Amino acid sequence: MQQIRLDSQDGYYLAEPLDTWLTAGQHDFAIPEAGGSSARVFLYKHISGKTPFNRDPAFKVMRHDKISYARPLFLEEYNILANLRGVSNLTPMLQAGFLKTDANTTWPSEIAPLTKQMEKQGQGVNIKGDLAVFEVDEIDDLLAQFEERIQDGWLPFLLLERRWEDNLYLLCDAGYTRGNFVRNLSMKQVLDISVQICTLLEEAHNRGASFLDHKLLHYYWNEFRQKVIIIDWNIGHWQPNNFSPEVQQADMIQLSSRALHHIFTGRQAPGSVAVGPNRPEDIANAPTHYKASYSFDVQNRLNEQEIKFLELALDGFYKTPSEMKAALQGLQSKRN
Repeated sequence: MQQIRLDSQDGYYLAEPLDTWLTAGQHDFAIPEAGGSSARVFLYKHISGKTPFNRDPAFKVMRHDKISYARPLFLEEYNILANLRGVSNLTPMLQAGFLKTDANTTWPSEIAPLTKQMEKQGQGVNIKGDLAVFEVDEIDDLLAQFEERIQDGWLPFLLLERRWEDNLYLLCDAGYTRGNFVRNLSMKQVLDISVQICTLLEEAHNRGASFLDHKLLHYYWNEFRQKVIIIDWNIGHWQPNNFSPEVQQADMIQLSSRALHHIFTGRQAPGSVAVGPNRPEDIANAPTHYKASYSFDVQNRLNEQEIKFLELALDGFYKTPSEMKAALQGLQSKRN
């Protein structure tokens, strides 16, 4: 563990916010669904312009006014990311730790970055304090100090690789793309993305982690590498000693009704958990069966086997990522 000063005058500092708005580019409005319920996220920079990382990372810090609610979510994410280290398609945790802000610290307002001036107003550049920084292989030490640090006024944080790609919401949402989503990704790409997600969940489930919060804002698409990348595991669970079939199937139902239905049809399944700053109880209280909904364009896009697959997935037919992946690979073979 190392101690670092957070101060924009002579070292590391928090720059523009990364979590609050889906985008302000290409549109004359901002979409506020990406605000985190338990954390705020800023770009983490150094006054010299240099950090030990390939690019400036994202600094995800617990909301100072939501500590009781956010405490278990941060514990889950620390455990999950530390134990899924090295898994492909995962946004890695680079470091973690605690922030203790100086007295009388005022957090910036959460403002849509519609202009450069508004973006500047949302920066965390005026936040000063002390950082206790742990490497990923020191996560047990961090967890041992977790409760005591919080009681002493420290806020937990994670340093995460910053995603620069477009998230899949931008590419696949029918409303956001004004119906053009069918041109952004081919069905061959949609099936490949689905297989990649199942492969990631297969490994996560094998190790004892569930994801659960499958909104498309958490999935990013690297066009050059044709690779999907996932972020934000804090609503998931780390249960290596009691990972039950019920937990596994709940994860598959959430995947089917939200991410898969969205990339197949341009919208989440009717009645599924809304896109937004979701809370654990939103997921826990969600239905366990859904019906698919298709627009005219989507009916022309999907073949009969793909429609049948989606309907089975929404009804809970696929109990594990392996079962779903095998079905998707069968669909892929018919598209090749």
